[in-house]
Amino acid sequence: MFSAFNSARSVVTLFHSPTSSASRQALQLLKKHIEGSKQKYFDLDVTEGPPTKDQLKTILNYTGEQKVSTIVPGAASLSEAALILENGGANKLLHPIVVDWVNGKAVLGDDVNGLKTLVQNLEK
Repeated sequence: MFSAFNSARSVVTLFHSPTSSASRQALQLLKKHIEGSKQKYFDLDVTEGPPTKDQLKTILNYTGEQKVSTIVPGAASLSEAALILENGGANKLLHPIVVDWVNGKAVLGDDVNGLKTLVQNLEK
């Protein structure tokens, strides 16, 4: 009966770029799920800034470190990616990046099916 009280609501962060059609589509899909649900399954945090080095490290733990050059083109390691982002290369960052911090999942780019799966898993 009280099991619902034990489950923490997930926090989902969208690293968003308003100029990216894939990012706008991800934002629309996430908002649709929040507004269309009787119960709020996750809190949405939308940020237009790049992830911090610690956030990037966590994202790479979720996706695999081999994805670093996908997330930050031109980077071969976490350190290189962080340096590029710190030195004003935030415009090189792949958008969108959607991260479910509680369940340890991340969806990169225009992976609509991956994003739908992430949201559906939040609603279970």
